[in-house]
Amino acid sequence: AARRLAAWKVLEDMYERGQARAIGVSNFSEHHLEQLMRDGAKILPMVNQIEASVYKQWDDIRAYCESKGIALMAYSPLGLGKESLLTDPVVKSIAETKGVAPSQVALKFLVQKGYAVLPMSSSEERLRLNMDLFSFDLSEKEMKSLESR
Repeated sequence: AARRLAAWKVLEDMYERGQARAIGVSNFSEHHLEQLMRDGAKILPMVNQIEASVYKQWDDIRAYCESKGIALMAYSPLGLGKESLLTDPVVKSIAETKGVAPSQVALKFLVQKGYAVLPMSSSEERLRLNMDLFSFDLSEKEMKSLESR
């Protein structure tokens, strides 16, 4: 806790001097955020970056951050690793129905949940797909089927 607060104080100082437009944390739970404020933080974090995807959903921290006005940013939004969302049968089925790529469905799911997503790619085509998330919406039924993954 002391290290977190010390690091946060450096960020607060940078923010107060105009060296940063926003400051935030990564992988903080509700408990960590509450503890940071109890321990003497003057500024509430503006963003909390957490691993989030169709396979990693954190409804409690999402609701907490939303209630406090803390933006959520997803890292690993495509769930790459052992299990890729790009081959998930539900994601693929929705993508086919919508006429979009599976990656777009996975990213749109998070956007509709209120996350900022910043997927990275060295492929110009994948970058284009990753940016084209606003030409379609996921229905409530589709969202529920993805939430149950």
